Amino acid sequence: MILFTLGAGPLFAQTYFLAGTVKDYYSNTPLDSAKVELIFKNIPDKRDSVYTDNFGNWNYTLTNITSENNFIPTDLTLSQNYPNPFNPSTKISFSINSTGRVKLIVHDAIGQEIESREFFLQSGNYTVDWFGAGAAGIYFYSIEFNGNRLTKKMIQLDGSNRGGFGNPYSNGAKVNFKKSFSGSINLDIIFSRFGYENDTMNISVNSNQNITKALTSLHHRAFVIDLHNDVMEKVVHGYQLGTLNSNNHSDIPRFIKGGVDAQMLALWPSPTTYPTTSFQHTMAMIDSFQSQLARNPDKFKQARNSLEIDSLLGSERVIGILAVEGGHAIENSIDKLKEFYTKGARYMTITWNNSTSWATAAADAQALTKGLSEFGRQVIKSMDSLGIIIDISHVGKKTIEDILTVTTNPIIASHSGVRALRNHSRNLYDDQIIAIANSGGVIGVVFYPSFLTTDSTATIETVIKHIDYIKNLVGINHIALGSDF
Repeated sequence: MILFTLGAGPLFAQTYFLAGTVKDYYSNTPLDSAKVELIFKNIPDKRDSVYTDNFGNWNYTLTNITSENNFIPTDLTLSQNYPNPFNPSTKISFSINSTGRVKLIVHDAIGQEIESREFFLQSGNYTVDWFGAGAAGIYFYSIEFNGNRLTKKMIQLDGSNRGGFGNPYSNGAKVNFKKSFSGSINLDIIFSRFGYENDTMNISVNSNQNITKALTSLHHRAFVIDLHNDVMEKVVHGYQLGTLNSNNHSDIPRFIKGGVDAQMLALWPSPTTYPTTSFQHTMAMIDSFQSQLARNPDKFKQARNSLEIDSLLGSERVIGILAVEGGHAIENSIDKLKEFYTKGARYMTITWNNSTSWATAAADAQALTKGLSEFGRQVIKSMDSLGIIIDISHVGKKTIEDILTVTTNPIIASHSGVRALRNHSRNLYDDQIIAIANSGGVIGVVFYPSFLTTDSTATIETVIKHIDYIKNLVGINHIALGSDF
């Protein structure tokens, strides 16, 4: 196209088609509603943006207008196909002014190649038949020769699966060549989406381009640790962590897909099933944990301290950290508590729903009035000295108050919700949340539906309400995740 303006020489317009797909870096799934912002570096204050559709696809048409000075002679022409629109076939004519290899390409509206063929041709005029391929719609055909590329648009009226280029045939002597556009448009393209890190690329556009960009979610960029998971009660009976299972919530493939870097694994001996052998059953769960480590050495690794966690970051292995759920597991023995520490347990939930002789559970009728016994105080002091974190999820209010008078370390609630949002014995009063924060500890917000809401179902928005409440009460530094899967 040639345009004329008063007081200037001829201006030439060139149109390019940009298209592409935005995907999630880890799952490779398309991302809808991602913003694609184009900043024109050689046009001051010029920028534009488009958004991806439900399939993660986007497209944009660029038109550049430049003066005759930005054109150079070429050895290639490409004519508009005829007929256009077409069904089922059309003819494409082109000319080359020297002998060489010619590449013909057709791609669809999102830049995916439909077919390409190469031919070694003498200089001259040629026509090639194109037989429709795929669904009706807009397609682009290109020719490449001696480092140059020209592209035009064509429209296919009906779907066809015949598809493809015929062989080019000569139309006689070569034509007189006109000047064609050689200028380029310099762009910064910024890809962004809520929950993902922005990514920027710089390109110089002088032909149609298809761009695939993978964005990394903030979730995957962060170090993600879940403070509570009950899968070990399944593993001890033969459940395999290394397999993507069709039942239950958790396994190593799911941890990896979900971006979980470290998982604290609760060792819970049912007080009704193992009323006199809680310690023995907990040790059996530890043995099964060790078995899973041996079965999955490239995917699963135990950590016992922060240095070991740091050393495993970026290793593409899920970090497993043991925890004991329920003080009844120590069977009133400090030595058994020490044995759990030796095996790698790094927190202990002081009670489960059942009280012990030395601590009272939140589900107990005496939760508000009965706290730690003298032996219970010894347990807390021993945990402090060993380096076992005190977990007060499931624990009665008076017992928590007593714990705070004994411990000198931060305490946690590994899997609890907010009592002000859901009045449940498993959730924390505001003063308890404040006390945990003042100790330097965190609350692992639970995902278990009945702890979060009285509705029949809970969603991620329900979890976020509990997170926001704690953030507004004590700040973001005291929030963790404690799924209770």
